Amino acid sequence: MAACPDPALVSALALFAQEDWYACHDALEALWQESLEPRRRPLQALIQISVAMVHWQQGNRRGAALLWGEAVARLSRCCDELDGVDLGHLHHQGRYWLRFLQAPPGGSAPPPPRLSSPSQGAPW
Repeated sequence: MAACPDPALVSALALFAQEDWYACHDALEALWQESLEPRRRPLQALIQISVAMVHWQQGNRRGAALLWGEAVARLSRCCDELDGVDLGHLHHQGRYWLRFLQAPPGGSAPPPPRLSSPSQGAPW
C-alpha cells in the first residue's frame, strides 16, 4: 500500500477506522477546507460517510440515507485511490449501506464501513 504522506489525513483515517465518526468528520473537514481537486471530492465523500454514520448512531435513518446517497454519488466520480485508500471498495460498501437504508426498516445493518488498500483489499 502506498504510504499516506499527510499526517493529518493519517490521523483522520485512524478516527474513521476507530468508528469515531464525529471526530473523524471534524478532522476531515479541516483537511477538505484547505485542499484542492482532485483531493477535495474524495475527502468530501469521507466527510459525508462520517456524518451519515453519526446520523445512523443517533437513529436518524433518513439523514443517514441522504448522506450515504451523496457520498456514493461523489465516490462514483472520484479516482480509484486516495493516499492508499481504495475508494472503489468504499463506494461498494456505500451502495450496500444505501440499499439497506432505502429498504423498509428491519433486518441487520451492514457492518460499519472499513477502509482498505487497493492492492490488498485489506483493512487500511
